[in-house]
Amino acid sequence: MKPRCAACKKRITKGEPDLVLCRMDPDNPMRASVRLVYHVRCQGTALERAAATPALWHMTHRYIEAEAN
Repeated sequence: MKPRCAACKKRITKGEPDLVLCRMDPDNPMRASVRLVYHVRCQGTALERAAATPALWHMTHRYIEAEAN
């Protein structure tokens, strides 16, 4: 199943880089409690969401080529 962008709700294709925003669990910071996927063009919305919620967030930019990751 192809993921949908949490901002615009459109599908993210395999040939498109994406952003993964994870909110870390306050009890165990090594585990993500919320995982959201965004288009690179929707990065502003992802940053606004992370700034609005006082928690530890981790953002990963996934590229198409495996060597770039």
